Amino acid sequence: MENKYHFDTIAKAIYYIKNQQVAQPSLDEIAGHVNLSKFHFQRVFRKWVGISPKDYLQYITIEKAKESLRKGQSTLEASYNVGLSGNSRLHDLFVKIEACTPGEFQ
Repeated sequence: MENKYHFDTIAKAIYYIKNQQVAQPSLDEIAGHVNLSKFHFQRVFRKWVGISPKDYLQYITIEKAKESLRKGQSTLEASYNVGLSGNSRLHDLFVKIEACTPGEFQ
């Protein structure tokens, strides 16, 4: 019974993260959406997904940024389109995940 509950909770959280990606929801917001404490939600999410909610959100964000860059948008436009505050946030995200800068990717 607990597995079914956790599966449904994580599915609901993933759906929420994907749909609210541009707003860059915090751990508190996501955990509140699925009615769990942030500490319990973090543990359950990591157990089921294998990464933290923050890492998952960053992965989705960088994939959307790559799409924007492939379409010819500037790095500033791409960063705003994915919900980041500017070029430096996009740069940090690319270096962390892709080991290159957004300009190099472009």
